[in-house]
Amino acid sequence: MTRPPVSSLCVSGLFLGALLATALAGASPLNAGELGQRYAGEYRFSGGTTERESIPAAVERSVDGMFFISRGIAYDRLMHVCEICSSYRLSFTDAQVTVAGPCQLSDVSPADGSEVDHRTKSGDTSKLSQRFLDGALVQYFRGEEGARKVVWTLGPDGVSLAVHVTITSKHLPHDVDYTLSYKRVTPPVSDADAGSH
Repeated sequence: MTRPPVSSLCVSGLFLGALLATALAGASPLNAGELGQRYAGEYRFSGGTTERESIPAAVERSVDGMFFISRGIAYDRLMHVCEICSSYRLSFTDAQVTVAGPCQLSDVSPADGSEVDHRTKSGDTSKLSQRFLDGALVQYFRGEEGARKVVWTLGPDGVSLAVHVTITSKHLPHDVDYTLSYKRVTPPVSDADAGSH
């Protein structure tokens, strides 16, 4: 039996490898405009009691080890910051990203991730940036005392939205870290609809 030359095997192997890599990669990643169309809409909290109860537990872990007076103050402040919003509306233009909800003043900043001054309804100030990274919407709030990062990840179904929150501070023994679940209550904008406006 005649065996193919080694060079042919190498070429065939490289070709098959390239095909496999292409298949695993799937479609090209969406650009920021396409991601904005996919994410735009209104979402309602769906995490129920389990996720509501996860907030106090996450905050308690973050202050564990602090002096008891400071611990109480930090706990109350973090619980206020970690308020669960009943719903959010995400909207996008070529110029800016807006995250709005009944529990807060709207988060508005340039779509290119540039920082802007930000103020909460309680008067706290920080620098805010918002942009898409690796298919997820990433918010970053940077203040003098610490930072808050919120990563919004829409599921393949286009309905389930995971909101991962991380709060860091030099005053906290541990980071605050938790994830909340939301469900879409408005349909995503289709390509046809987007082109008709």
